[in-house]
Amino acid sequence: MKKTILIMLLLAMLSACVANPGVDSEAPAEVNLPDAGNGYQANAIKTKDLILTIKTDEFFDGNERQAFSQALDSGRQQFTINNITYHYEPLGEFSYRIFRLTPVAESLLGEIHAAEGVLLSDEMIAAIQKAIAENVLTFEHQGITYVLSEERKAVQISTVSDVAVASQYYLEVYNSVDNETIQNFEFALNLALAIEQGAPSFTYKQESYGILPVPGGYTISDPQSNLFAEFSNIYVIPRGASTDIPPMGFKNLVRDAVENGKTGFTYTDTEGEVTDYKVEKLENTWSISPK
Repeated sequence: MKKTILIMLLLAMLSACVANPGVDSEAPAEVNLPDAGNGYQANAIKTKDLILTIKTDEFFDGNERQAFSQALDSGRQQFTINNITYHYEPLGEFSYRIFRLTPVAESLLGEIHAAEGVLLSDEMIAAIQKAIAENVLTFEHQGITYVLSEERKAVQISTVSDVAVASQYYLEVYNSVDNETIQNFEFALNLALAIEQGAPSFTYKQESYGILPVPGGYTISDPQSNLFAEFSNIYVIPRGASTDIPPMGFKNLVRDAVENGKTGFTYTDTEGEVTDYKVEKLENTWSISPK
């Protein structure tokens, strides 16, 4: 008898839905539909723009950045702006180390001439001649790195000094009090060098930070093995006028979805509320919203 009554109720509900085609029928009260207004609305962007961390007391502003970008586009490892020549070296697939060049000598018509105030030993002259003959861009002599660059009809030989680190990946801390640390040049450089070498950690101010590869980047842990920062080129930002900034755990799930081609994921917030999200691929962005 109960089964017959249930069947009759189900048929009645179906009849009501079909009776008005093209008109949205009100869902039965007992059906719990997800509220599209709850949860986070966000966009994800996989950027190739470079984030620069500049060494203290170095100047590398708009004109320098533009000259660096043009050098990258044209495949030149050196560029000159405001009478200063710079040289950069790749650090892995997505980072660059930018140096300022300080001339110590030049080679013109086979003759090596020291810069003003510089003394060149016979061994140094021989090392320069060897580098020029082998047509190399950089060489080392007695633990010092030298760079060769063209200066009009001469070859200029220079020492290098750090200016900046440029990377497509950006650091995002779990606690805002650590922003000052990640903006430090030595921190950014040591992290980039460690990733280039495939190292599981790096040292900053005599303390060790961990590096764990994750989808979309790397998770950085502090010296106490606590979560410290995420290093990624996938930006996750609130969509539209929303000021509700998604937490890091949510962003990490978005990055995982973007990196692995997932169409959705489930996020549990700090209060234990579970929300299913859909991830839609657009042209150059991903749209993330509650299902």
